[in-house]
Amino acid sequence: MPDVQTTPGHLRVPSAARVPAVVLAGGRPEPGMTGGSLPKAFAPLAGRLMVEFVLAALRGSPQVGRIILVGPRALPASVAAVVDAPVVEQGSLLENLAAGFVGLDPTAPVLAVAADLPLLTPAAIGAFVDAAFFMDAELTYAVVPRADVERAYPDVRKTFVRLRDGVFTGGSAFLITPLAFARARPGIERAIAARKSPWRLAGLFGTSTLIGLATGRLRIAALEARVERIAGIRARAVICRNAEIGIDVDRPEDLAMMARYLAGGPG
Repeated sequence: MPDVQTTPGHLRVPSAARVPAVVLAGGRPEPGMTGGSLPKAFAPLAGRLMVEFVLAALRGSPQVGRIILVGPRALPASVAAVVDAPVVEQGSLLENLAAGFVGLDPTAPVLAVAADLPLLTPAAIGAFVDAAFFMDAELTYAVVPRADVERAYPDVRKTFVRLRDGVFTGGSAFLITPLAFARARPGIERAIAARKSPWRLAGLFGTSTLIGLATGRLRIAALEARVERIAGIRARAVICRNAEIGIDVDRPEDLAMMARYLAGGPG
């Protein structure tokens, strides 16, 4: 069975160049995980910092070139030694993405990855990037089937969405050009602002879309079309069978589970 499936789209030739990667390692302090004022990306895990596992996976991927890390002003030496370009975080997720994109080719794709994916592997990154290059899209987003998550990591708790195409959880990686991000940013900001208001969400996404999500009758293609209308960019989902791209750390207790998996045991 292939590691990655793609939703329908026009094929295009993969780029021979390596893509730059932006690692999002900012955020509010998490003293319960880090013991201090650093974000959770810098939580100790199996003798390293959690973000180091993500950086190692990126360094081990033939598809990835330059690594930009958006995070605190003062980085631990073990992290600074691996990063090509440290960028001081600016606040919100969108502000941090924009900061990470500064100086990059605005028309070339960039891989954006969360820093709390300690199980991430070069194989998972490569499968996603290779598939994304074959899609007629300005934004490609990783999603993982529930069956693959539960098969590989049965003790991990995730939020899943039921669609007509299957049951999925969102991955924590996407590929986008800086130019497309700039064009989509106003629409993304409207979606973020509306997320806590059912009426505003209905006005933005459409009542039929929300009903389809609630009943599990919506298709991925319909969601992609709605994103395109809201954000103004061609978006496509990449169904990844490598569950590691969607296994993030949300709670302090997740760290002990990740340590057991990293040691080769069950959660």
